[in-house]
Amino acid sequence: MDTFYNTQNLNLEQKVALLDDCKAVCFHWRVDKLDCSVSFRRERVEMTFEEIKQKLTEASHFVVINRDFYMMDEKKHFEVGFCTLTKIEYFLFMHVEDEKMFPIIEKYGLSPLKH
Repeated sequence: MDTFYNTQNLNLEQKVALLDDCKAVCFHWRVDKLDCSVSFRRERVEMTFEEIKQKLTEASHFVVINRDFYMMDEKKHFEVGFCTLTKIEYFLFMHVEDEKMFPIIEKYGLSPLKH
């Protein structure tokens, strides 16, 4: 079962800093876009990391997840990112290996959510 971490106590500045820390050590990241006036399917889009970070707001859905299920050719990892929750939605996904993520979790004082 995936483990979600509590990010509720982080302010917007801390979330941006956490994203920067994760980007520095991630092995994969991507941006998807969902425009339901065109399609009900997310599409991968080309966007710089700085561009997607500008879309993060207090209203965005921000996640840090320790993934238990992942593709066989991938490394065990955390998924970090957000969804804008806007009319046209943008999604940031970053994959960070466990050993590189644990110091970031400690730095920001994140703890697993209870089920």
